[in-house]
Amino acid sequence: MFNKEGIPFFIIVIPFLSILFVSFLSISYYLKLSNETYQTEINEYKRLHLEKLSDTQIINKFLEIKIKEHEEEEKKFKRFLLTATAVILVFMILFTFLMLSIIKDVIKKYKLQVQNRENALESLNENLSLKVKQGIEEAKQKDRKILEQAKLARIGSMISMIAHQWRQPLSQLSGILMELETTTRFKKVDNDYILNAIDKSDKMIEFMSNTIDDFRNFYKPDKKKENFYVSDACKKAINIIDATLENLGINLILDIKEDKKIFGYPTEFSQVILNIISNAKDVLIEKNIKNPKIEINIESKGILSIISIKDNAGGIEEKNLEQIFDPYYSTKDSSKGTGLGLYISKLIIERNMGGDLSVSNNSEGAVFKIVVAG
Repeated sequence: MFNKEGIPFFIIVIPFLSILFVSFLSISYYLKLSNETYQTEINEYKRLHLEKLSDTQIINKFLEIKIKEHEEEEKKFKRFLLTATAVILVFMILFTFLMLSIIKDVIKKYKLQVQNRENALESLNENLSLKVKQGIEEAKQKDRKILEQAKLARIGSMISMIAHQWRQPLSQLSGILMELETTTRFKKVDNDYILNAIDKSDKMIEFMSNTIDDFRNFYKPDKKKENFYVSDACKKAINIIDATLENLGINLILDIKEDKKIFGYPTEFSQVILNIISNAKDVLIEKNIKNPKIEINIESKGILSIISIKDNAGGIEEKNLEQIFDPYYSTKDSSKGTGLGLYISKLIIERNMGGDLSVSNNSEGAVFKIVVAG
């Protein structure tokens, strides 16, 4: 019932078959009615003539003539019917082949269009796959570049903070050496004085050595997640930068309302705290704020630990709030920052620790809020 193109043959043929069926049914019914009418007329004619004529032979002969005439008319009608049927069949066959040819052409065009679209889609998929691979590779290169620049920025920041940490002990060592020089010149030096000076110098040198160890351990990446107290991570960051803040006259306030353990990377978390404090410090110095201060509040709500870091530098402009965490975006001069610190901080808190880092303004300045689950 189906041709090679998958078109149901009966869909084309059935209209013609319906016409033929209706035609034959109508003609058959017409012939039946004609025969019945003819028979009725013959019987009526025979009855009337029998009433008028007594010679039945003449009547029968007349009836035979009438019957032959009727049969001849039926034969003519049947020949006409057969001719009409043959013409209809031939027309139906020709029309069927014509329709099949037209539908076949339409289907070929449709298949060609579908094939062209499939080829276009395949080409698009191949190009899209290549573009995706290129995009992924570019993103990886960009991430590597960001991390490399962040490392360089950390090194610069670390050197600056080490310099602040070493400034006081170096001054003390310089004072001890000057005292030794003075007492030696005036010949007032003795063994106890020298040993005492050496002891003080050793302590200063040990402090400086411990500072190097603290910085080295601070910037060493964590290998696995662990439970740690929020306050310990904050204090670890404060110990790195407190000398710098003290030297700049910035007051740092740590307010621990409720401390609890969280699960994550303690060193990375401390680096985030240090980065936010360092940014606040830069803004306070840049704006030359009187009585500068940075306040760190630690509190808990249910399973959440909330760390707020506030300053009194006047806040961040509204137009910069939405872009503050974008990579390479910075409100500082290009020589003072890369614009990567807050971007990486947000990645650490949200991607590595499943928390949230946001920023807003209050009446005094900017407020950075870190929310992590315990």
